[in-house]
Amino acid sequence: MSPESPNKAEMHGDRLRNLDLSGFSNLRVLVAGDFMLDEYLWGKVERISPEAPVAVVEVERETRTLGGAGNVVNNLVALGAQVEVLGLVGDDNPGHLLKQEMVRLGVGVDGLFTDQARRTSRKTRVIGASQQVVRIDRESRAPAPPAFETAAREFLGARLPGLHALVLSDYAKGVLTPAVLKELIAQGRSRGYPVVVDPKGADYSGYAGATVITPNRKEAELAVGYSLARREDLVRAGATLRESLALDYLLITLGAEGMLLFAGGAPELSIPTRAREVFDVSGAGDTVAALMALGLARWGDPVLAAALANVAAGVVVGKVGTAPIYRAELARELGQEGTRLEEKIRTPGELRLLTSQLQARGKKVVFTNGCFDLLHSGHIRFLEEARRLGEALVVAVDSDASVRQVKGAGRPVIGEDQRVRILAALAAVDYVTVFTSHQLPELLASLKPDILTKGSNYPAEQVAGREIVLRYGGQVVLLPVTEPVSVSKLIRRIRGEV
Repeated sequence: MSPESPNKAEMHGDRLRNLDLSGFSNLRVLVAGDFMLDEYLWGKVERISPEAPVAVVEVERETRTLGGAGNVVNNLVALGAQVEVLGLVGDDNPGHLLKQEMVRLGVGVDGLFTDQARRTSRKTRVIGASQQVVRIDRESRAPAPPAFETAAREFLGARLPGLHALVLSDYAKGVLTPAVLKELIAQGRSRGYPVVVDPKGADYSGYAGATVITPNRKEAELAVGYSLARREDLVRAGATLRESLALDYLLITLGAEGMLLFAGGAPELSIPTRAREVFDVSGAGDTVAALMALGLARWGDPVLAAALANVAAGVVVGKVGTAPIYRAELARELGQEGTRLEEKIRTPGELRLLTSQLQARGKKVVFTNGCFDLLHSGHIRFLEEARRLGEALVVAVDSDASVRQVKGAGRPVIGEDQRVRILAALAAVDYVTVFTSHQLPELLASLKPDILTKGSNYPAEQVAGREIVLRYGGQVVLLPVTEPVSVSKLIRRIRGEV
């Protein structure tokens, strides 16, 4: 699709509804910038310290997720894209944990280089009685050393041929030095890839030549040095920034007022937001950057990409905390076919991100697995009890091939597509995925559920995956089975064999 001039574009709803979002899976995006570890300490508050008038938080558990440029990665993974990363971390435990989170999401870490003298950026939030008590920041802001600039250049040269877009996520922590920015922008543009920049600071000169930068109103004000409260000042500033930096486009996000898109030779285009309740705007800029990169790489149309980013941002601000948007959510928001039932059915890759995000918000994730062929009341009671153990229940369903291997010929009587839809329709089930039996150890190691649960008809030592869960600090819970039902006998009775 060739780009349209923004002032002539017709932004009808059916234009977005007809987009094939599945094509995102074929795109590989490089995210370069300041990667951080977001750490959460969850506890209870029952007293005030005798040393000072502050609450004493008794920490009960710790969770972590990717922050900074890592939240762009979260969004891209949630939308189904393939991701490469380029950044710098310290040779410390937070750096190792950050890499583990990347691997957990299926993202390679060859481009996350280590600097012995650097401290990995880490933001620790202490949560007591469901309230944030304090945030502790530990980070380095020194410019990356010349050795990193050399390594980044070599890494980019090796990875560039397989990319489709670049996102430069700048949090002013020193990774995107002028030399690194220049190399990324020049090499990306030379290949014809969209280079999207989420900017920081007052000096945008280092972003010159990029495809598009996506500041919010406050960031744009800092860059131009005057208030942009009035529409005419906003328009003047946007046009000036785009032209002075030789950008193809400039997209200023305006919160509840939507977005303003600037392109050469065309008047600015207003993209209104959809009215909705706003819970948290944190992370919305990362979502916009991710969608602009995917939209431009997929369709080459800045208006379409901006409209898509606007819809996506409207979804994430309706969530509590920093959270990405998933492809099924975006499809539903665009009015495409599908219901919330489909949003429960996830791939193992999507679940890796989902469980990480749920746990980062203090939610306890419960996991169970089985064939669930010919669902009966015993299954439903078990699932309802399992859900009461936490805030989210993930059910892994054996594929048809796995069921045949375990149960023998003639099974399953209900195919995997129908089994997952039936389970997804249950209120007790939050997410469903299909897996094969030999994948269970890998699935548990990547999801790291807080609780693995099975029925008490399984001896504890025979619960598959038990050792993996206990090794990382999870629990294995056996739920009482008071009225065992044999599915095999039910099937034989239905077939008239007994």
